[in-house]
Order: sequence, then C-alpha cells, then structure tokens
Amino acid sequence: MKILTSEQIREVDQYTIKHEPIASVDLMERASKAFVLKFQEFIHDKHPLKIFCGVGNNGGDGLAIGRLLKEKGWEVFLYVVGNPRKGSDDFKANLDRSELYAVIDSVKDLPSIGKDDIVIDGLFGSGLSRPLEGFYKTLVEYLNPQACQKFSIDIASGLYADRAVEKDAVVFQPDYTFSFQVPKLSFFMPSCYPYVGEWHLLDIGLDQSFVGKQQTAFFLSEKAEFIPMIPIRQKFAHKNQVGRLMVVAGSRGKMGAAVLCVRAAFKAGAGLVNACVPTCGTDIMQIAIPEAMVVEPKGTNEIQSIPKTEDTVVLGPGLGTHSRTLDALEKFLKQTKKPLVIDADGINLLAKRKPLLKLLPPESILTPHPGEFERLVGKWKNDFEKLEKLQHLCRKYKLNVVLKGAYSSVCNVEGKVHFNPTGNPGLATAGSGDVLTGIVGAFLSQGLSSSDALRLGVYLHGAAGDQAVRELETPWIQASDIIDFLPNAVSALRG
Repeated sequence: MKILTSEQIREVDQYTIKHEPIASVDLMERASKAFVLKFQEFIHDKHPLKIFCGVGNNGGDGLAIGRLLKEKGWEVFLYVVGNPRKGSDDFKANLDRSELYAVIDSVKDLPSIGKDDIVIDGLFGSGLSRPLEGFYKTLVEYLNPQACQKFSIDIASGLYADRAVEKDAVVFQPDYTFSFQVPKLSFFMPSCYPYVGEWHLLDIGLDQSFVGKQQTAFFLSEKAEFIPMIPIRQKFAHKNQVGRLMVVAGSRGKMGAAVLCVRAAFKAGAGLVNACVPTCGTDIMQIAIPEAMVVEPKGTNEIQSIPKTEDTVVLGPGLGTHSRTLDALEKFLKQTKKPLVIDADGINLLAKRKPLLKLLPPESILTPHPGEFERLVGKWKNDFEKLEKLQHLCRKYKLNVVLKGAYSSVCNVEGKVHFNPTGNPGLATAGSGDVLTGIVGAFLSQGLSSSDALRLGVYLHGAAGDQAVRELETPWIQASDIIDFLPNAVSALRG
C-alpha cells in the first residue's frame, strides 16, 4: 500500500471528484459515513459527543459526522472554532445542514468535558502547514488532559502528514485516529505516536488507478504480498538444496545469541547450518542444537578468523567487538562476494571501522536496532531525518537495511521503504534480534532475493510474536517463544 504526501492526497481527491464524477461535498459525506460506521464498531454506549470543528474541510467532516450520529440517536454537541463566513464551501454546506452548533473563540467559551464524554477532533486535516496558535492552541491544550476518549478525523490537529512537528508545538492527542484511504507517513514515526494513538484506515472510494500512478518511496506492506515469497520444497529436495547457511556468532558470555540465531534459522527452513563459534562455545552449541554442524575458527574466547565458504553467511549475534574479531571481519570481507546478513556486534564492528562498509557485497542485509544504527550514521534531529539517513545508507552502499521497532522500516538498495505491519511490544526482549537474523539468513539461503528475504523475515518474526502473545495470553514473551511460534505464523500466512 502506497503512503502518499499531503499534496498527493489532495491531487487524488481532486482527480476522483473530476473523474468519478462526484461532487466534493458528496465525497465528504462518503468519508463521514465511513467514519461513523467505524466509530460505532468501537463505541456501543451512546455517550455525549463533543465535536470540535475548524472551518476547513476537516471541520466539514466533523459537522457531517455530528449530523449522522445525531440521526442515529447520539447526543451531539457541535463546536465551530473560527469564522464560519471564511469557511470552505463544503464546510458551509454542512454547516447549513447542521441544526444546532456553537461558535467558540475564547477561553470563556470552553465547554466542560466529563470523563464519560467523547471528544472528536475535526479542527485541521492533513493540509496544515504551520503550528497551532491562538485559540486553536489553547483549545487543544485544554482538551489533551481531559480524562475521556478522544478521536481524530483523518489526522490529529497540529500533526503534519509527512514532516516533523516543531519543538514545543501543541498537537491533539487522540486515543484513535480514523484516517481516509491511505496512511500518513507520520503514523509510522515513534515520536508521533502520542498524536496518533491506534489508527485505522477507512476506504472512501478514491480513484485507485490514480493512486497507483503516484510516485512514492514509502509503502505499508500487506499480507498478500508475502504469500508468494514463502519457500516451497520440491519432493526430491535434500538438505544441501534447501538452504546452506553459516552463522558466525558468539563469544564468551554471549553464546545464547548464537544459539538463538541458529535455532531460528533451522525453524525458518535452512536445510544445513554450520555454526562458526569460538572454542568456548563448541560444547554449548552442540548440546543446545544437535542439528548444527560446528565449525571452530581460530580463537578461544572470541572469533579470530572466519573461514571462506560458499554458504550464505550470517554474522554478528554475540560476536563481541574485540580488535582481533574486527581484523578477521576485514579479511573475510576482502574475499567474499555473496550478500551477507549482518546484525548486532557485526554492525558495531562496521561502525568501529567504517571504511569496511565499502567492502560489503552489494545487496547485503543489515538489521540494526536504533543504537546500532546511530553508531553507523550518526545522530538525527528527528524521525524523518532518521528515515532519510536510512535511505542514504542503502543507496550509497547498495544495502538492504531494517530499522527495528514498531512498524519496522525495511529499506532496499533503491531507497524504497516498506513499513512492516506485524509485531507487538513483547518483541522488545533480549535475543529477539538474534532470532530475526537467523530467520532472514535462512530465507536468503533458500534463494529469495535479499529484499524479499528481509521483508518476509521481518513480517514472520512479527507475526510469530503476535501468535505468541495471543496463545500464551501474556504481553511478555521470550525470544525462544518467537522461534516456537514461527511455524504457526507461516501457517497463518499461507491460510
């Protein structure tokens, strides 16, 4: 699913109005009906509704929503903020259809808000270009701390669709955002979460052929995309044909990371996994995972050499950042040409000697968490600049990189970013990243492209975490639970 800029969204609106054809006020009515339908799925008891409307089209939506809900028996209080005479044409049309409303423009007009009330924000939409000020700012500052449920129409007032909010700006803080047709880029930014809450997308019938023609670097991945990616074994396949992987991982005190990575690789379908671990980890690996073949490189407590191999290579979990390991990595990179999967201390080693980035084979995969990513690219001013740094890194070094977190952002060598829809806060646990690395490496070893292996791995990793939270009935899981529920996630994806 494409993620469009606010300007592109306006163009799609206008194209739909012209070519459906449909009057703009009727398109507003369609959007308002979609909002009301979704709202009633969430709220069953008819609490008092207090809807705050600006004088633009977002306010017009608010007026229409209020009218429709009143027709369904809700007690609705409409508040217009601003000069109605200066409103948009569609706002004025809906104002004429509204029976009762109050125009408010000062602190003395602020209505009382009870904890059983429901507030709906229709002040400003995605076209907002500057911070809230004046009475709008005062109103939002008054509404935010109220102990009631809050909803935003399309996007929270004060939040921009595709750029960062100014420092100290005031933004409405909804519990839910019901957005129209396409998601906004800001919905995927960690810093914007307080201004989005739980968001849902409503289909309002905008022209899909025109949406398809829009150019964008940002996408929200959808389940159907991943079904064809799942590796399928042929009837006469043997272990050497279904994915050979070498996992270079572990050091004294960090062998658990290597074990989790190898276990996950087997569970994701790798037919043969060689575990390249220091001498101190040999017994641990052979006891923990009897299916693994153990390769002992030079080094007792940390890896000091990496053998040349034709297998797909995963490198980094629990590896440590010893100087001898760094030297071994540099030597290995100078002689390998196949795309690698690098995580954790592998990334930290690259950050310590950044010229090594130029030695990475094209289409290699990096899976950093935010701290590891910062060591690679430096600090950023906001989440949007972080995204730009991600795209620049991928384009410059021909890499596929995932920034892990809620809506993990997966960027390919062209700088196109796919946000992942699966996962939950339970994945924020030690070893979760090691599991992801093993899954991605397994898919790469089975013949998927680097981009597909990373995207599918991230999706199933999150889906397995979702399955674990549901089945175990707890928000807290261990990394090993992700591995255990991976087959369930694959089955659910296949349907």
